[in-house]
Amino acid sequence: MSLRDSIIYILEKNRGSFVSGQAIAEEAGVSRSAVAKCVSQLKADGYPIASVNNMGHMLEQSCDILSESGIKANLEDFNGFVKVFDTIDSTSSEAKRMIAQGLNEPAIFAAEEQTAGRGRRGRSFFSPSKCGVYFSAVLYPGVALEDATAITAAAAVAVVEAIKNATKKDPKIKWVNDIFIDNKKVCGILTEAVSDFESGSVQAVIVGIGINLTTDCFPEELACIAGSLGKQLDRCALIADIFERLSRLCAVLPERSFMNDYREYSLVIGRSITFSRNGVDYTAVARSITDSGELEVLTDSGEIMFLNSGEISIRL
Repeated sequence: MSLRDSIIYILEKNRGSFVSGQAIAEEAGVSRSAVAKCVSQLKADGYPIASVNNMGHMLEQSCDILSESGIKANLEDFNGFVKVFDTIDSTSSEAKRMIAQGLNEPAIFAAEEQTAGRGRRGRSFFSPSKCGVYFSAVLYPGVALEDATAITAAAAVAVVEAIKNATKKDPKIKWVNDIFIDNKKVCGILTEAVSDFESGSVQAVIVGIGINLTTDCFPEELACIAGSLGKQLDRCALIADIFERLSRLCAVLPERSFMNDYREYSLVIGRSITFSRNGVDYTAVARSITDSGELEVLTDSGEIMFLNSGEISIRL
C-alpha cells in the first residue's frame, strides 16, 4: 500500500476524529514530515482534511470521495480485492473480465460513473458521475445452482437494511429486485452467476448494484419517475455495509432465513398488480412470496398463480 493509500485508510478509519501526525507516521512507517507533505497533497486533491497543531489531522464527515482505501477502511476482516474507477463501461463487466483472468477472491469494483451500466433484461442503467453509488460485488458462495437464485433476494435485503441504517428512510422491495422509496425506484440490482457446469455448482456470483443519491443530473424523462436517497452519504461506508451484509446472507443461502425479511420489506404483497404471461395480460393481487422467491398471486378470475420471473406493474 502506498503512503497516500495508507494515510487515506487511517483517516477513513477515524473519520470525524483527529489522529496525531505521530500516530499516523508510526502506523504508516514513515516520518512526520512525510505525513505532513502527503496530507497537504491530499488537501490539494480535494480531501476535506482539518489539521490542527497538537491535535493532528481529521477527515471531515462530509468527505464524499470514493476510494479503494476508503472502502477497505469500512470493512472488517476483509482479505479481498477492491478497485475504484473514475469512469468505466460497467463494474459488472469489469468483474467478469477479472474472473476470466483468474480472479478467485472476494472483490468490490466501484465507479464514479458508468458509461454502459446494465440493468435487467438488457436494459441500460443510467449512471452519471457524482449522482449515485455504482458497484459490483464478487462472491464465492460455494452453493449449487438452484441455491444461487436466492442471492438476488439476499442482495435486496442487504441493500434495504444498509439504506435504512444510513438514512433512517423506509425502503421497500419491488419483486424481484428493485428498491423503492415513496413509490419511486432508487436502486436496481443485477445478479449474474459464473457457473461450473461439470460440478453443477456456482464458481462465482457478480451482484451489480446501482443506487441513486440524487436525480438532479438526470434527464427530465427519468427525473420525474426515478427516486433517490436524497441526502449526502459516505459512499465508501455504504458500499462496505452492503457488501458485508450480503456476505453474511450468502453464508446461509440454503437456509433461506432472510426470506422472512424479504417478505417484510415487500412493496407488492397485498397490492393489486398487472403482469403478462404467454401473451395474456392479467390483473391480480399479490398474496405472498415463497422461500424460493416465487410471487404467489390471485388473479381477478380466482386463479392462483406462481411467478418466478418477468415484470409486474403495481397499481399505485
